[in-house]
Amino acid sequence: MKPSPFNYVNPDTIEKALNALSKHNNAKLIAGGQTLVPMMNFRLSQPELLIDISNISKLKNITEDNKYIEIGSLLTHSNAIKSNCLKKYFPIISKAISNVAHHTIRNEGTIGGSIANADPASEWPLLVTLLESFIKVQNKKKKRKILYKDFFESHFITNLRDDEIITSIIIPKIKNSYGWSFLEEAQRDGDFAVVEVATIIEIGKNNLIKKARIAIGGVDEKVIRLKKIENLLVGFNLSENLCNFTKKDIDDQINPISDNHSSIEYKKHLSFVLIKKAINTAKEQILNVEDDR
Repeated sequence: MKPSPFNYVNPDTIEKALNALSKHNNAKLIAGGQTLVPMMNFRLSQPELLIDISNISKLKNITEDNKYIEIGSLLTHSNAIKSNCLKKYFPIISKAISNVAHHTIRNEGTIGGSIANADPASEWPLLVTLLESFIKVQNKKKKRKILYKDFFESHFITNLRDDEIITSIIIPKIKNSYGWSFLEEAQRDGDFAVVEVATIIEIGKNNLIKKARIAIGGVDEKVIRLKKIENLLVGFNLSENLCNFTKKDIDDQINPISDNHSSIEYKKHLSFVLIKKAINTAKEQILNVEDDR
C-alpha cells in the first residue's frame, strides 16, 4: 500500500521547522522515519505536510557539563551506541540500544522519534525513565523542559503538543558508584520486547545501597518504575540477599495485557524472573569491580 498524497519540506534550522509546523494543522515531523513511514504506507497516518528535520545538524550533538549529559534528539541509535561520552557515563545505553530492531533501522532511527512514539516496550522510553531524564521541547513561542514521568502518559501518548519539536534529552550524571543491568526478552532478535527490565544500584559507604532504580517496560500503559522494590533495597548491604520480595510485590505494581506475543500470566512470571536477575547482575557488577581493585 502507498501513502496518501502529501507535501514535503526539508528545513535546515529549528526555526524554519517550527515555522512550517505552526502553519499547518495536519503536519508531521520526520527524521529517520522508521515508525512514521510504515504508518503512512498503511494509511494509519495521513499528514498533508511532511516536515523532514533530518538536516538540522544542531540536534545531532552530545554535550556535557559537570552535572548533565545532553543528547540531541536527532542522534541515531547507531551513533548513540558508538558515543564514547555515553559509554563513559552510561554504558547501559549502548547495551540497551543494541537491542533496537536491526542494524539498518538503528542507522536511521533517532532518539527523538523513539521517545515521541512512546511505545512502552521500546528501549529509549525505558532508558529515559530509568535515568530520570528531562525532555526538552519547543514551539515558536516557548521552550519546555519536561521530567520523564510527566512526558509519557499512556500507550503512544505523550505530553508533546502538536506544534512542538523534541530538541534534546537531558540526563543527570550519577554521582555515586553504581552497578547496572539491562535485560530484554523478545520472540526474536530485533523484535519489540515482551518484557524489558533495567536496573541501577548506587552504593555509598560500606557497600550500603544508597539508591536503587528499577524500570520495567512492556507490562503497562507506559514504562514504570518499581518504587516499592526500589525503596526496599535502600540500606541493604551488597552481601545480603537483595531479592527478598515476592512475585505478588511485582504483580501489584504492573498491569500487563494478553496479546499475540504472550499471556498476562507469562508476562507476570517473566517480570519476576527478569527483575531478580537484573538486581543480582547489577550487584555482581559492583562486587566484581571491587575485586579487581
